[in-house]
Amino acid sequence: MKRIALLVVVAGAALALVVSAFGATILNNPTASKVTFAYAKKTLTATRGLVTIRAKNKSTVLKHDVAIRKGTGPKGKVLAKGKVVAFNGVSVARATLAKGKYRFFCTVPGHEAGGMWGILTVK
Repeated sequence: MKRIALLVVVAGAALALVVSAFGATILNNPTASKVTFAYAKKTLTATRGLVTIRAKNKSTVLKHDVAIRKGTGPKGKVLAKGKVVAFNGVSVARATLAKGKYRFFCTVPGHEAGGMWGILTVK
């Protein structure tokens, strides 16, 4: 029984070290305005590990979402995608990311091409 208790304590301490080494970052980046294809910030910075981008839709006429793509270009694997939301809705994209650069963008047709994207740097 003592061995099991010691094992549980050691495992818990190891998990705490892993969580602190790979922190969780939450980034709030609402849409910029009511009628444009843009987020409030074009660049975001996070710590490696679990990264969450929350984008509140401020547009009363357009629906938006937020997604995270590997790399900085318009092509590449989509790693996370939030739901498409109307006015005052919040789209959330969450992924575990390594150090590097990623693209966050709106997946609604025409929005990314219209400029609704930015660069996420993970350190």
